[in-house]
Amino acid sequence: MNYETNFLTNYGLHNYVSFSRTGGEKVFSIDGSENPKMIEHARHLISEMCGDAPRIVIN
Repeated sequence: MNYETNFLTNYGLHNYVSFSRTGGEKVFSIDGSENPKMIEHARHLISEMCGDAPRIVIN
């Protein structure tokens, strides 16, 4: 597993956040049907842990 996948698993985000790499760009996709507080929590953790400006998408 790569760093991002381990990060999602370790922080319990893997149930509603997925990760992909497209053309060198890191993209985290958050399930939009999740509770808004959990979406904000995930966005904050991703921003803090993956500081090199990943793209975060709400589906």
